[in-house]
Amino acid sequence: MTDNTANNKRIAKNTIALYFRMILVIVVSLYTNRVILDVLGVEDFGIYNIVAGVVVLFSFLNSAMTNACQRYLSVAIGKNDAEFAQKVFSASLLSHIVLIGIVLLLGETIGLWFVDTQLDIPDTRHSASVVIYHIALITTCVSIIRVPFNAAIVAHERMSFYAYSSIFETVLKLVIVWLIQVFDGDNLIIYSVLLLIVTIVVNVVYMIFCQIKFKQKLSLKTELGLLKEMTAFSGWNVFGGVADVGYKQGTNIILNIFCGVSLNAAMGITNQVRAAIYNFVSNLQTAANPQIIKTYSQGDSAHFRTLVFSISKYSYFLMLLMAIPLILNMDYILRLWLKNPPDYSTTFSQLILIFCLIDSLTGPLWTAMQATGKIKQYMIVTSMCLLLNLPLTYLFLWMGYAPESLLIIQIFVNAITLFVRLCFQKVCLKINIWDYQKSVVLPILLVSILAVPIPMAVGGFFEAFSKLILTTTSSVVLVVAFVYFVGLSKSEKLFVKNFIRNRIRR
Repeated sequence: MTDNTANNKRIAKNTIALYFRMILVIVVSLYTNRVILDVLGVEDFGIYNIVAGVVVLFSFLNSAMTNACQRYLSVAIGKNDAEFAQKVFSASLLSHIVLIGIVLLLGETIGLWFVDTQLDIPDTRHSASVVIYHIALITTCVSIIRVPFNAAIVAHERMSFYAYSSIFETVLKLVIVWLIQVFDGDNLIIYSVLLLIVTIVVNVVYMIFCQIKFKQKLSLKTELGLLKEMTAFSGWNVFGGVADVGYKQGTNIILNIFCGVSLNAAMGITNQVRAAIYNFVSNLQTAANPQIIKTYSQGDSAHFRTLVFSISKYSYFLMLLMAIPLILNMDYILRLWLKNPPDYSTTFSQLILIFCLIDSLTGPLWTAMQATGKIKQYMIVTSMCLLLNLPLTYLFLWMGYAPESLLIIQIFVNAITLFVRLCFQKVCLKINIWDYQKSVVLPILLVSILAVPIPMAVGGFFEAFSKLILTTTSSVVLVVAFVYFVGLSKSEKLFVKNFIRNRIRR
């Protein structure tokens, strides 16, 4: 068995573990979100969404340090250097403790002022919004300290634990749904406190596992040179963190300023849909990312390019498989799920799925750039592109355009940013754009064009449950068929055939 074959099987095994986790998480989340929306009401649900979003704005440094820790740990493990891996872990732990101090400082000054004076929150819920802001800030700080442990688990490719721990966290959140209906008091505050407790418990589980399995010492002793190197690497990642958090939470705040908390509730539902559907892609990419980085660090450029192209294409196909029936049946699904979804939830959710289709291609490209360590210009340019969402959203809503324009702008900007990412792949990694178009873009376009019309036509003749069943069945069959006959290369088809034969023989 070749190393590449073994690595591909490891990716497949890890992906299966993550999908097992995802299915249970989605099922439980669908129920918990329905109950929470029902218990809190649209107004309080929207308040939590916007207030917690302000806290997330101050955690942009967290994503920067997460990427640095993940990258350096993957390189160390790829070179079988346990001593260096411990040094990376210690440096990451120290940097995240410093980060918590920064988040608390910004959150209790600028953030508190913003929540207190700038957000459009009903007067009767203003005091509660300030309380949950403080609780959400503490919850975020507790989550930040988990990052080095999470990065160690992913870098070591222990996806089974990653899956089980997520299931454990989901079960705890299911308990929250029951407790929030048992306790007397302000449900919004109770919900926030219970989420904080769950975060603390899960953190303890992560810490114990890493100490037992990886012998990761909870030491803050580190090399200054390594800390500076990781900080410099993270420094350019900060641009990406600002852009990612800024355009997502910033546009949500702009939506609040122009449209109020009821639209924030709709956006909260939309983000739940985004998270659920994007799990299909993130699980595959989470399993593949360490291999992409390790393959680059080992100098295997051919397999490196193959991985980047293949994971990009598979990510899109997985997203398309879910997106078609969801887009065609979104209104019925939301009513089945939430009974009375907030206004604009259907349109927002349909548009976010189109956004996710484009966004599914970006993950492997970003990981490829991370592997090189040369991200300065890449981060500056792509971040500036993404931040265009903020002035454009403000301008269009100020001019009186419909709230949907927020997501249409995001789709447009994301498409432009994808092209910019490809240009950097050509310059920094010598990846031929035409090869990418031929291997990735052309197959996904052909599959999309061929698979969409028939489910759309079928949906025009039926309503409600009949429409859901028929459009889902037809779209799944067509996507799978066209992916195999049009979307896969000869070598990929051969791999699928051999995989099926081996499973049948067993």
